[in-house]
Amino acid sequence: MLKTSKSKNDPSARGAAQPAKTYDGKKIKPALYVGTAVGHGRYIAAQDESGKLVADREGRPVPYKDI
Repeated sequence: MLKTSKSKNDPSARGAAQPAKTYDGKKIKPALYVGTAVGHGRYIAAQDESGKLVADREGRPVPYKDI
């Protein structure tokens, strides 16, 4: 049997890693925000390395996808 393509699990077939996102010069990571009690809903928000959520001017956590 002739094998024509690489395995999907082959590490050499994967693309390069995405660069880390930053906000105001700080590295951020995704975190689940549950704000249903205050009417904000539930979404993935940005969190800095110290563990604090990144907030906008109104104090609402910034969605991770918007950065």
